[in-house]
Amino acid sequence: MHQPTDASGVIETHYRFAEPGELPVGSVVDIKAVDPTTIHVIVRPGHAKAALLDEMGEHQRTAFRTGQWTRLAPTPEARVHPRRVWHANWELVPHDRIPEGVHCLSFERPGRHSWLVREGEASPELVAEMSLLLRRMVRAEVWIQRGAGEGGPTEAPPES
Repeated sequence: MHQPTDASGVIETHYRFAEPGELPVGSVVDIKAVDPTTIHVIVRPGHAKAALLDEMGEHQRTAFRTGQWTRLAPTPEARVHPRRVWHANWELVPHDRIPEGVHCLSFERPGRHSWLVREGEASPELVAEMSLLLRRMVRAEVWIQRGAGEGGPTEAPPES
C-alpha cells in the first residue's frame, strides 16, 4: 500500500475520484503511493461527495506540513514511540454532531485517530473500507501524532 518515505516524514495526500477501471471490482477505495512523498486516495464515484474529498485532503495536508502527523522510519525506537498511532478509522456521525458547512472533523486520543464524517457525505461501504485501510496502514508503518506546536515534521523520537 505505501512505500517508506524520506527521512523528513512529510508527505502530500490527494483525494480524488477513480477513473473507470482504476479500482478493483468490488472495492470503493484504494490508497496508492505515487512516489515516496505523495499518496492518492482514490474513491469510486457515488461513494463520497467531492466537498468531503477536498476537505479531507486539506486537513491531511495541513497535518503533515505542520508535523501534527508524521511517518517515521521503522526503527526499534520509533516502533515504541509514546505517540504512535495504533488505530485509525472513519466514522459516520449524525448531521447535528458536526457544525454546519463542515464535512469532516479530526478527533484524536492517545494512540487513536478518527475522522468523523457527516452522514450523507460518504457511503457506509467507503467508511468501512477506508477504516480497514487506515488500520492496516498505522499498524504496518510507524505514524505518530503531536499537538500543534510540538516539534516539526523532522523531530526524532526521544532517546530511550
